[in-house]
Amino acid sequence: MMAWRARPDMSCEHLSRAWLDFTGAAEDQALGDGWTRTVHPEDLARWLDTCVRAFDAREPFEIEYRLRRRDGEYRWVLDRGTPRYSRDGVFLGYAGACIDIHERKRAQHELARSLERERKLRIATEEASRLKDGFLATVLRDLRAPVQAIATWAAHLRGQVPGSSDAARALDAIERNARSQARIIGSLLDLAGMDGAAPSLPRSSPEAPLLSGVRVLVVDDDPGVRESIAKLLGIAGAEIKSAANSAEALETLDVWRPDVLVSEIALQGEDGCGLIRAVRSRPAERGGCLRAAAITEHAVADGPRALAAGFDAQLAKPVEPVALLATVARLAHPA
Repeated sequence: MMAWRARPDMSCEHLSRAWLDFTGAAEDQALGDGWTRTVHPEDLARWLDTCVRAFDAREPFEIEYRLRRRDGEYRWVLDRGTPRYSRDGVFLGYAGACIDIHERKRAQHELARSLERERKLRIATEEASRLKDGFLATVLRDLRAPVQAIATWAAHLRGQVPGSSDAARALDAIERNARSQARIIGSLLDLAGMDGAAPSLPRSSPEAPLLSGVRVLVVDDDPGVRESIAKLLGIAGAEIKSAANSAEALETLDVWRPDVLVSEIALQGEDGCGLIRAVRSRPAERGGCLRAAAITEHAVADGPRALAAGFDAQLAKPVEPVALLATVARLAHPA
């Protein structure tokens, strides 16, 4: 049982010895936002979405995700959290615990793979049966016409010869056997005429990502930073465009309407505050009301200046993934 406690802002205030031993993380590095670094990058957005929804609703939550073990292996854990309150009813945050369920998940995965193999084999068998039935029906339809013709012409010729002759008896046998074959072919065609359409399989809808449908414009003069931010937001479901400076950002706003702007405040050769001032001077239909977050090097010195210039939020370098996703989600859906 790896116990933890989190404050109302989702920052971690306590981690049990079992959690620290499992992850190999140092306590001083794991507290605050640090505990999110042990969550698998592909599970981070889903984990954050679950926590944000639970914290907003003050409801218990349960989630399965991959947690990095001290040896570097990511293992599946089951995490449950419950809201905490003071004696006078003040919300204090959450308390929870997670347990290692990796072996159970592996068994479930193997079972799912076995079922999938069985399903594919069944589909292949059914498809082969349909192809066989289709081939048989085609052959039978090709045979029916000549057999019917043989029976018809045998009956016609039998009337042209004496009834007691060997030729008449031979034609009678030909007609009788041809009509018998025609009946057999008709019966087989009835059997082969069953509906061979493949059954439609229901598809389950995946859970919508945290930032599904949200448009974000990322502005930074460092290509690596732009790429890393865009990748993280993209994993969370956002639609991304990026710009290297204020001029490119304003040109993008002329043709594209983002929901959120994320901009470095210290752009090379210019002041990032100038960008937000230019945005705020625009009419609403051209992006003037765009919600924006500033990325600052010095949170204490640059944060108030960025907010005064027109930014709605501030992110300190290095930008933590959980802080970035939470900020963009809050700006995109302020309600």
